[in-house]
Amino acid sequence: MDKKIKFSEQPMKAKIVYGLTVAILCVTAIVIGIVSAASQKDNTPDDGTTPPVTDDNTPGDEGGNESGEENENKTPEKLTFVSPVVGEVSEMHSAEVPVFSDTLGEWRLHTGIDITADEGAEVFAAANGTVSRIYTDARMGKTVEITHDGGIVTRYSNLASATEVSVGESVKVGDKIGCIGDTAIVELAEEPHLHLEFLVNGVSVNPLDYISEESKEASLGITRV
Repeated sequence: MDKKIKFSEQPMKAKIVYGLTVAILCVTAIVIGIVSAASQKDNTPDDGTTPPVTDDNTPGDEGGNESGEENENKTPEKLTFVSPVVGEVSEMHSAEVPVFSDTLGEWRLHTGIDITADEGAEVFAAANGTVSRIYTDARMGKTVEITHDGGIVTRYSNLASATEVSVGESVKVGDKIGCIGDTAIVELAEEPHLHLEFLVNGVSVNPLDYISEESKEASLGITRV
């Protein structure tokens, strides 16, 4: 049976080599640990959060100024509405309190304003937008609807049968869309006029709250109080 040799009985040279090997391994492990810890500290902010990633287009540096200007340029301008016809407001908006209808001989809500003008007078788009509907309403006659930014729809009724625009067409403020007619059977007793409605997200609002003061004065004769 082989005799086991104790470590104390090993030759001195073997003991020295073994000791040096163990010492080198320990020193190597300590150095690796120190380097790793230093590397993590350099890449981690003092507050422990992930460092922000920046590039030449990040707002706040030289590249960011240019990016910010581009974003500002892409912001749509606020719409300015004008009166679509030159005339006089003969019937005001009244979506809550009924007004008397000479044609029907009854009280009813009036979800728009009536602007009197000669039959055949040109009617223009009140702002930039897209023609979303053209139809003949059973009560309000020939109608053109234009959809604008911000959930706003303008509705032009009592037009002549022929229109100057088509559905899907983009229009600019002041583009002709038709002429005043006599197609609104519920308002036949009134003078020739344009029945104008404004809707915001489907809710009827007073058009005069959206038409600019300059246009109200120049086209409708309404001066600021």
